[in-house]
Amino acid sequence: MSKTVLVVDDQIGIRLLLEEVIQQEGYNVELALNGKEALDKILDNKPDLIMLDYKLPIIDGPTLVKKLENDNIVIPTIIMSGLPEKAEDDVQNLKSVSKTIGKPFQLNDIRQLLKKILE
Repeated sequence: MSKTVLVVDDQIGIRLLLEEVIQQEGYNVELALNGKEALDKILDNKPDLIMLDYKLPIIDGPTLVKKLENDNIVIPTIIMSGLPEKAEDDVQNLKSVSKTIGKPFQLNDIRQLLKKILE
């Protein structure tokens, strides 16, 4: 059974780019444009990996991860941020966060991360 990656970003360009790359790697993709939509999708059907923007409308990235962890839902998560150092400081105590990456990112880095985390 193919693994599923949930991509959560309020920028459509990033969602579509990641969707294409992840599908090329053979994984299923779900998309959400804010933390609330992501939370609903996660509760409906847990993905194998979350690619999560740090700054999001309604529920931001770190708040979403904290809420999931408080409910004992731990899903490997990659935090994406234009300010990766600040994001990394904010999420260092969250056990779900596998990696924090800066935007813009390299697509080959994304491919390597997907393989490392999902296989």
